[in-house]
Amino acid sequence: MLKPKNLKPMGASLISFHLQIPSWRLCVFALAFCFGSAFPVFANPPIVPETKPLAIQVPTFDVTTLSCGMKVIYLQDPSLPLVSGDLLIPGGSAGEPVGKEGVSGLLSSLLRDGGAGSLSPEGFDAALENRAASMTAGSDTENFTAGFNCLSGDLSDVLNLFADMVRRPGLDAKRLETDKAQMIDGLERSQDTPDDLTRTLFYRTLYGDHPYGRVSTPDTVAKLTRDDVMKFYQQNYGPQGAVLALAGDLDEAKVTAQLETLFSSWPKQAAPVTYADPKPLGPTIYFYPKEVSQVFIRLGYLGLKRHDPNDLPLQVANYVLGGSGFASRLMEHIRSDRGLAYFVETFFQPKDVRGPFELVGGTRPDAVKEFLTLSFQMISDFAKTGPTQAEVDSAKKSMIEEFAYNFESPFTLDAYKASLDFHGYPDDYLASYRDKIQAVTRDQAAQAAKLVLSQSDWVLVVCGPVALEKDLESFGNVVTVKSIFDPLVTTKP
Repeated sequence: MLKPKNLKPMGASLISFHLQIPSWRLCVFALAFCFGSAFPVFANPPIVPETKPLAIQVPTFDVTTLSCGMKVIYLQDPSLPLVSGDLLIPGGSAGEPVGKEGVSGLLSSLLRDGGAGSLSPEGFDAALENRAASMTAGSDTENFTAGFNCLSGDLSDVLNLFADMVRRPGLDAKRLETDKAQMIDGLERSQDTPDDLTRTLFYRTLYGDHPYGRVSTPDTVAKLTRDDVMKFYQQNYGPQGAVLALAGDLDEAKVTAQLETLFSSWPKQAAPVTYADPKPLGPTIYFYPKEVSQVFIRLGYLGLKRHDPNDLPLQVANYVLGGSGFASRLMEHIRSDRGLAYFVETFFQPKDVRGPFELVGGTRPDAVKEFLTLSFQMISDFAKTGPTQAEVDSAKKSMIEEFAYNFESPFTLDAYKASLDFHGYPDDYLASYRDKIQAVTRDQAAQAAKLVLSQSDWVLVVCGPVALEKDLESFGNVVTVKSIFDPLVTTKP
């Protein structure tokens, strides 16, 4: 699925897009990382002239709804003979039956790998290769995705293949066994990587037994059958609430007529389940002993739901605290001033239930205690006082300028617009975003930070050498984890 260029102004909050940073920022980051404390400090820094925010023009999106209920959002751009499509369907791994964790991921793999319509897996692959087209399918906690990229001259043929993949998947039995083996291998390997294993542990411990906290394991995936996958597909895949983004060099009238033919008889799926907010398991520390040179740390809280009025103020506050790279408070005091971290950042992700607010960092084993002491102290102080007026003004200026990066490509912009519509954001969100950020006050940002960061229920996940366990005990109850797939333990009364 195509990704927006920059989601920091969105608080990384709409869907599971990956952050893409402008190349000039990557260069600065790389230089600073390489030079560390030896990075040159200029006695007379260059004077940067004041500039106006980059001008952006919100294009016209043409929207239609097919008779089956699926919304289609068009963004025409004839500058290149290319077309991209991105489909979002409500659902995802949160809806997996207990004991069938992993079925949504296996379904996503088989949609693309398992053949479709009258074509075998090999025949489907060849049909795409002959047209220099690509096609994908995936799933997240809250949604299913499917997409394609092709030459505009091949759009009609590719739409037929896309409809077959989405509506008539083959779910080939041999490919199922291959994909299962790959999934199991990937899950087992995830315990070799501190980033992966701490991410899995963090979400499990933050959400507990809530559907958003359940994860697939090698055992649950090994037990999945083709019948399990087919049943999950039939219950969850359909046009209800679905949004399709189509961008590029295309004829809307012809495409709409073809889509109507391909999808008009698509039966509606069951309505997505609405979930209550999770109950946190913290404050608890989960420690995964592993001999590594860089300790990986995740600290977090339950944050906001989508459409919370504190969303934009928290975006500003987060930008100041840890969301703006080297300009953030955490990076300045923890890395630049003290040399305690290779990196440290914060981000949050509103969801249909309360999403995570997370601090992520990496440090030396001998610096963990000081890193955590300073992190807890800075978060506590920030929750009490919030950002300064100067920090708010600077953050808003940067966020307003960076928002323009979302408009660099019609393909990513159309997918971004589709995600907004899919999640119920207002039609004028793109046009009004910068004005709304500008209107955020220091008091609003401070109040949003206090709301999230002053909670007593937090979860800390640490992966590092076994000797760290004693250091961690000074911060609270420690649960040592042998496998990220073992049942959770909590010491909360």
